[in-house]
Amino acid sequence: MEVRYLSEAGRIDLPLDELVATVPRSRNYEVVLVDADVTLAAVGIDDVPELHDRIIVATARYLGVPILTGDRVIAASQHVQTLW
Repeated sequence: MEVRYLSEAGRIDLPLDELVATVPRSRNYEVVLVDADVTLAAVGIDDVPELHDRIIVATARYLGVPILTGDRVIAASQHVQTLW
């Protein structure tokens, strides 16, 4: 949803359907469902107000991985490690 939002806003040039078709064939990425476990990982993330960003942080938190981002709000979050 974040990719769709950014694409529709003209902030990135990556159609969602292209991403959905490409990612499953990649050895570098894995599709992770936003399920009950990810939703529960979002509990207590109080320093990332935007919902899509909070889901991204919760997913990284659940998987125990850092996020590659230039987003200042996510980078400032105490709930996830970021790389950039």
